[in-house]
Amino acid sequence: MYYFLIPLFIGFIFAGSSAFTAAFSRSWGVNGGRLVTNLLRNMLGIPLYGYGLVLAWCGTSTLIFNLGAIGQGLGWLLIIAGAVPVIVGHLQLGWRTHMPSMNDSLMDNGLYAYVRHPIYAGGLVVFIGLALVHFTAPWLMASILSIIFFTVMAKLEEVDLLQRMPKYSDYMVRVPGFLPTFANDTLSRWVWICPALGLTLATLVFYMWGFTLWTSFVAALMLVCPSIVLWGLVTLRN
Repeated sequence: MYYFLIPLFIGFIFAGSSAFTAAFSRSWGVNGGRLVTNLLRNMLGIPLYGYGLVLAWCGTSTLIFNLGAIGQGLGWLLIIAGAVPVIVGHLQLGWRTHMPSMNDSLMDNGLYAYVRHPIYAGGLVVFIGLALVHFTAPWLMASILSIIFFTVMAKLEEVDLLQRMPKYSDYMVRVPGFLPTFANDTLSRWVWICPALGLTLATLVFYMWGFTLWTSFVAALMLVCPSIVLWGLVTLRN
């Protein structure tokens, strides 16, 4: 039942080793360092890690606890919400995500103007949601290990980025790692009002239609969440 840990840990090791592009480049040149990183991350680390996740998901194991419709709805809500920064972060960073190089420039626009690791931050939320949707012992263990790995991987990459980009140290001071803050923007302090009102009104409407309070809240989340995400992206862009 726990054979998935073998490819999962080996994938962790290879992917973690890929976070030393600067060291590889000093030994084998810019192109060599990029090639080694690509090999460790994209051809070994991620495929093995993904294979371990598939084994954990498909492993024969009963649910630890049935979270019901509310847990399932909340899980899918977190999956959708977390997938947005993962996808947008990849699109904004481009090939630098999987093939970093000594010639890369600092990315501090888009989502990266608000958090240093939007991809990992979104991944953490996705795995929490997946754990709620598929609450089995193997998958719960795989999700916890993945959350730990993402956190460690972010730290390892920052050590490498500090060597490859002199401006990254100032960027670390200005921008938080995983959770955005808007303390210096008076308007942004109130960006939560619009989606909160929408969520409250949708919950009241469902409740008036005869749903229970909890069901109304979950239904409202599922309805309002896409609008909140789109509205948030527009707000951040402006």
